[in-house]
Amino acid sequence: MIKKLSEEQIKEIAEMLDTGYHTCFVNPDTGEVEIVFNNDETLTYLEGEEEDNYIKAQLARIDSWQRCIRIEKPESHDSFQIMKDFVDEIIPDGKLKEKFWNALSRSHPFRNFNAIVHNCDYREDWFKFKQAALEEYVKRETSFEF
Repeated sequence: MIKKLSEEQIKEIAEMLDTGYHTCFVNPDTGEVEIVFNNDETLTYLEGEEEDNYIKAQLARIDSWQRCIRIEKPESHDSFQIMKDFVDEIIPDGKLKEKFWNALSRSHPFRNFNAIVHNCDYREDWFKFKQAALEEYVKRETSFEF
């Protein structure tokens, strides 16, 4: 039986995955969560031995678990679907919606989408929508039985 994560844990995991610099590990027996930096740039505030000890301690905790669920950031096709769903569900019909669809159909759809969403009245709606979608992703990733 998998121990259910709290809403706060789900929110935190979703936020960390959204950065693209974290991998999350969940102990399904205890509900413990370890969030591991997977990009050297994010560890620049730790130096030398302090960094090594921090990482070693995290990995030792994870290695001590009998079972582990590893959660990576969503695949690019999943992230693309989140953007499509946002446009479909939140953006009203009209020129802006057409602009979003055009941006998503060209090369570099992520860059194009971000250029539009960060310069329109739906910016905050996008952050809320994406957070909710990532929280659902985390719930799906942690809902299976061993």
